[in-house]
Parts: sequence; C-alpha cells; structure tokens
Amino acid sequence: MTASTRPYLIRAIYEWTLDSGLTPYLLVDATAPGACVPEQYVDKGKIILNIAPQAVQGLKLGNDQV
Repeated sequence: MTASTRPYLIRAIYEWTLDSGLTPYLLVDATAPGACVPEQYVDKGKIILNIAPQAVQGLKLGNDQV
C-alpha cells in the first residue's frame, strides 16, 4: 500500500511558510463530516483558519487529520 504524499506536503509547506516569516492559513470545508469550526465565521460553507504557532495550541498535522 502506498501512502499519500499529501500530509507530507502540507507539513513541508507549513514549515516553509513559518521559516519564511509568513502566516500559514487553512481553508476548511465547514460542511465536511466531522468538521468542528466556529459557525459564526463560516462563509459559503468555508472558513479560513490562522494556524500560526501563536494562534493555536497543540496543532497536530497528522496523516489523517489536522
């Protein structure tokens, strides 16, 4: 079974973004099963989340979920 490269690319882009002094963001499909987001900030079924270290606690970029 071949593992997806997507989680590795997400982690690499996240690290590169931070190393470059930029702010990493995620665009989330708020209608996806299991999505737990603040509904008052959802626009057209999507939400943009700042995932910089100073904006989140305990961020885990795993192979199956963020």
